[in-house]
Amino acid sequence: MTGITRRGLVAGAGLATLGPALATPALAQAGYPSRNVTIIAPVAPGSQSDIFARILSAPLAQRLGRPVIVENRPGGGGIVGTQAAVRAAPDGHTLMLHSSSGSLVAPQLRRPPPYVTPRDLVAVAVTLSGPSVIVVNPAIRATTIQELVAELKANPGRFNLGSHGVGAFSHVAMELFMAETGTQMVHSPYNGGGPLAAAFAAGDVHVVLFDILTARPFLASGQGRPLAVVGERPATALPEVPLVSETVAPAVNMDYWFGVFAPAGTPEPIVERLNAEIAAIMGTPEYQARATEASMLTTPQPLPAIRARVEKEWDDWARVIRERNIVSQ
Repeated sequence: MTGITRRGLVAGAGLATLGPALATPALAQAGYPSRNVTIIAPVAPGSQSDIFARILSAPLAQRLGRPVIVENRPGGGGIVGTQAAVRAAPDGHTLMLHSSSGSLVAPQLRRPPPYVTPRDLVAVAVTLSGPSVIVVNPAIRATTIQELVAELKANPGRFNLGSHGVGAFSHVAMELFMAETGTQMVHSPYNGGGPLAAAFAAGDVHVVLFDILTARPFLASGQGRPLAVVGERPATALPEVPLVSETVAPAVNMDYWFGVFAPAGTPEPIVERLNAEIAAIMGTPEYQARATEASMLTTPQPLPAIRARVEKEWDDWARVIRERNIVSQ
């Protein structure tokens, strides 16, 4: 259940005083949008959230009949841009597209969090969702995930775990992996995917949780071996690689995903319309092709399922952050 904010209660009360007719979906949407719609990408240009916000913006503009502008607001690991979305007017004219780790993990690395995503934002759509793969370099002898766990247990703290940065999905998911398996690696955070891939290629890190697209050249060249998939389902691109959740770590079973959010208190008819419009875009061959390039799925979900997912993962990552004592640097 999505948290109810004072702003949401006020908005609801305002509709009630204007009469029941204005609360119907058709009339509530009649004037929307009345101006340009902005999608905040709380990352630098060229990052995945930025790329997919721009892929979404043109067809969404066609469907809404108004320009949809992508505005980059990087800083603070996504905190700056997300705070701008939280503070925006809850009228559907400001949206945000961000990753699951950026929206659910990053704020919890600060104590107290600058915002609580399930309370201060409303989830509109999950636009992409997909698995990742645990890849090891030749310094690791293991050829299966079970052998990796045994090797790590025999050599606590000997091997490096590379990630995209403190609090990135590639970090927190592998912290959960270490907690579940009783293993220990030295965390080596890098500033994004490019530096991390370069470090893996150079042999500076031994174990990395890569997205499928990034992993492909390493697997093809033999520089890396895939041992297990982290996700809700097996990776179609790596059908022979088992799920880590079905082998050594049952709790490590989550996809990496991107979602569209709006400020809490945005009228539900507007959220429903945006959800439907984005679902239609996700079903087009053009969008499917771009998702396939990234080895991610585009299966539209109903709003209750999306909101339940956001709340559950917020709580799940809060537990990992607390138990592993992960803080921002």
